[in-house]
Amino acid sequence: MRLIVLALIFTITGLTGCQNPIRDPIDSVVEVVTDPRKEIQKGQRQYPFALAQSGGDLTEFQVTTDYLNSLIQRLATTANSPFPWEIRLVNDGSINAWALPGGKMGVNYGLINAVETEAELVSVLGHEMAHSIELHGTGRETFGALVGLAAQIIEIGIAEPGARAGSNKLIGLGQNILMGQYSQSNELEADRVGVNLMVRAGFDPRGAIGMQQKLAKLGAGGNSIAQKLLGTHPISRERLNAIKSEVSKYPTKGQITSPEFKKAKYEIKTHEAGLKLIAEARKASADGNFALALKLTGRALESFPKEHSVWRLQAELLVASKQARKAIQSALKVRSLNPTDPVSELLLSYCYAASGDKIRAEAAKERARSLTL
Repeated sequence: MRLIVLALIFTITGLTGCQNPIRDPIDSVVEVVTDPRKEIQKGQRQYPFALAQSGGDLTEFQVTTDYLNSLIQRLATTANSPFPWEIRLVNDGSINAWALPGGKMGVNYGLINAVETEAELVSVLGHEMAHSIELHGTGRETFGALVGLAAQIIEIGIAEPGARAGSNKLIGLGQNILMGQYSQSNELEADRVGVNLMVRAGFDPRGAIGMQQKLAKLGAGGNSIAQKLLGTHPISRERLNAIKSEVSKYPTKGQITSPEFKKAKYEIKTHEAGLKLIAEARKASADGNFALALKLTGRALESFPKEHSVWRLQAELLVASKQARKAIQSALKVRSLNPTDPVSELLLSYCYAASGDKIRAEAAKERARSLTL
């Protein structure tokens, strides 16, 4: 299921990194050529596509979203960063977080579920923030390893060349977000900068050790919910020892948790049944059982009637089930809930094309183009 997946993958590998402690030549180039305004524009343009391909953002989880943004603003205050930082809660139960150029971030609800303390969560946010601040993603892009794909996505439409309308080439069912794996030196530097950020913001740096140990244990046990983060931020003995060494430089004090952290975890916990239905629907779709996936998605919509990512899932499933006209209605609902998102228009274009309405499909695609300018 790879609608615009290939393009989106390259866009999302712009999830960014940090200055190399051994003075990688890429860093030197980046320091010269990077304009913060361009970084911000790049991130703003890529954000809707990154969110869509990673599972879609959960807009109704306001307590958690506000909490995450308060954390990142607190970290940003200590970072002297020119970026307008923003986090969205992502509809994915795996342990993951990512940062685009210019301060746009995504945090899976699975990460919130997994952490036991606020300090553990902040250690992940600080690490991802460090990647963005230090511009490693931009460095790789400077050397041609990445492509600015938002425009290309619009140009190629929403199907791979040769794919027929309605052929199971969907936008987000597979949650195929991939982040470029950073070098060991990048990871070490992001750990160092991240720990420094969390200490200056008043958090207990031991949370970074606890989080790494937790991930190492999950990885050793083959836990699938940790594989996305481990796949792009592998844990080594050297890295864990370096984090311990870095943390030892600071007093063992600082904020470990807060009432707001507990409220965020509680908000996700209270919606656990609906989120589980979405995860089961995606699994059923991956197995080709679209009838079951549609049934599960319909039940999930009873819990989340205003979540555009769930309506988008339903639209995609309806196209895959050759019910294109019904899919159009779901896609129109997506657009009404998320009217400034180019992905909403691309989805609508896809549904119109699947129904044979080429005129409306092209009009929707044109609107998507206009929303990326």
